[in-house]
Amino acid sequence: MSEPIAGNLSTVEMFCAAARANGFTAAATALGTTPSAISKAVRRLEDRLGVKLFERTTRAIRLTDDGLAYYRTCSLALESIQEIERSLTGHKLPRGELRVSVPHSYGIKRLIPLIPRYVERYHGQVRVAVSLSNSLADFVAEDFDMAIRIGEVTDSRLVCRPLHEAGLRVVASPAYLRRRGIPATPEDLGGHECLGLVLPDSGRVMPWSLAATAGELRIRPRMRFDHPLGTLTAALSDAGLAQLLDFTVEEDLRSGRLVEVLAGFRPASQPVSAVWPGNRHLSAKVRTFLDFLIEASEG
Repeated sequence: MSEPIAGNLSTVEMFCAAARANGFTAAATALGTTPSAISKAVRRLEDRLGVKLFERTTRAIRLTDDGLAYYRTCSLALESIQEIERSLTGHKLPRGELRVSVPHSYGIKRLIPLIPRYVERYHGQVRVAVSLSNSLADFVAEDFDMAIRIGEVTDSRLVCRPLHEAGLRVVASPAYLRRRGIPATPEDLGGHECLGLVLPDSGRVMPWSLAATAGELRIRPRMRFDHPLGTLTAALSDAGLAQLLDFTVEEDLRSGRLVEVLAGFRPASQPVSAVWPGNRHLSAKVRTFLDFLIEASEG
């Protein structure tokens, strides 16, 4: 946050400025006040709360665990106030830092290539920080504004906006298929090298899903990987068949580096959605990024 709340600076705002700057002097410069005013405001806050918010040395300050927890909540509250003030006064252009959590492969293959266009559209007024993780985002502890999720979203605390559908594809390199033949039915997979993708939670190989099979098809791979991009690299290296989501392989399918097989046995697609906490005001940066993603998905 770079804009102070209209009117007199609040004690909480001074504390947040000191936490961001890791010092009273830098915070005072950012807010146009004095280091003494910042220090006194923080001490008043510590006295009122009855906890120590900063560890102080002669050269620096550092948030305590209590201070960090208080800062995370206060910074979100101040940002919400700033967003609604901008909305009410007509300043609806996005500003500040947008923090997004996104699954590894989707981020690398789909989202990150789009971000420069979004930043350019708003003349660099928004900074975008992307966290690549297959774990569910903790919006409070990790201070995310938005996350991308693949599959059904069941958490009622989140607002969910579907962006597009993603489907699984069975692919292999042309060289592998020339060497081993093209499977015509799921039963043919028994004579092929099927590359395994390990589920991060259980450490087990993910079953393959094919429309014509009675449930899931369990494979016994001689090669397995704990990341979709590892499986993709093996398939590109003529190692065998892989089942991966379409956004992971679409570029290689277009170029001919990979070929889809068993297209008639594709399973049902699953939604890719943007999610954010339902208890937050929809900020201009989240709203404009959401609109941008929808536009990109439809284009």
